Amino acid sequence: MLRGTAVLAALFALAQPFLAGGFLQGIYPLLDAHMMAAMILSTAVLLSVIAALLVWRLGGGPSVFALRYTILLVLCVAQISLGFSRVLILHIPLGVGIFVLAEKFVTDVFRHKPGAEPATEPAEHAEPAEPTETAEVQA
Repeated sequence: MLRGTAVLAALFALAQPFLAGGFLQGIYPLLDAHMMAAMILSTAVLLSVIAALLVWRLGGGPSVFALRYTILLVLCVAQISLGFSRVLILHIPLGVGIFVLAEKFVTDVFRHKPGAEPATEPAEHAEPAEPTETAEVQA
């Protein structure tokens, strides 16, 4: 379910710049399509939050997907508000950010292998290995 909602969100995030660009080029009905796509995108992100919570709480998956899609949902709500208010100086860059995050998140969802145990510590925070004999000779 998470993969499906993530793909839907990514596809609608991809469509948004084309719909807005068409409007700016003079195809005025595309502004309504841009608005409807924003509503569908936000709904897909909300469904992704719910799916990610289910994956985390019931499936034992990582919590990071729920956190990421919750942040994306907040950004989508802010984006819709800025769009209706015609604050384009913030609306356009935020739209770029939403697009980038939606595409990044969908690739992360597909890269995740259910049942795979996440590493307990990243390599950069792991304890240093015991010095080898070669290292002791050089010191």
